[in-house]
Amino acid sequence: MKIYNDFLDNCDFNKVRDCVYGDDIRWEKTLKVFGGDENNYQYVHLAYSELVPLSNFFNVSSCIFNKLQVLSLYRIKINMSPSFPERLYSDFHYDWNSSRGTHENPIPCAIMKTGILYLNTNDGYTEFENGEIVESIENRFVEFPSNIRHRGVSQTNSDWRGVINFNYFVGDPR
Repeated sequence: MKIYNDFLDNCDFNKVRDCVYGDDIRWEKTLKVFGGDENNYQYVHLAYSELVPLSNFFNVSSCIFNKLQVLSLYRIKINMSPSFPERLYSDFHYDWNSSRGTHENPIPCAIMKTGILYLNTNDGYTEFENGEIVESIENRFVEFPSNIRHRGVSQTNSDWRGVINFNYFVGDPR
């Protein structure tokens, strides 16, 4: 796992954040836990999926790709979580599973990376199944192999927790 503080220069970070908070982004309300509490929700914007840009955010995010060694992009998903009086947790998960696996027995991809860009500082965090925690700090980027299970944990001290998830392939696909 690699953690980069002040990942983007101020100008690029402001462009990314302004685009996410702008009027052109369309949000979909989704549950964070499969079959869980209907109050454990977030708003999601899918910006890129399966080789297709789905919003203008894709164009703004080129400054991020320039800093990563991306062989091929799989998905960009923006998550905005509202504040709740108590912490809420998503399920531990992989961001991509092989079609050979199931939800109960997923098969992750060893040559894919997950990157998370944190849009604001708050007391929410990303937790990994081994107990490691990456705090939500504005303009922090964490990169890790996509075959590591992780989950988002909501904040209690900020109106919103914003993160952008990037899933991309690196290295030799053989």
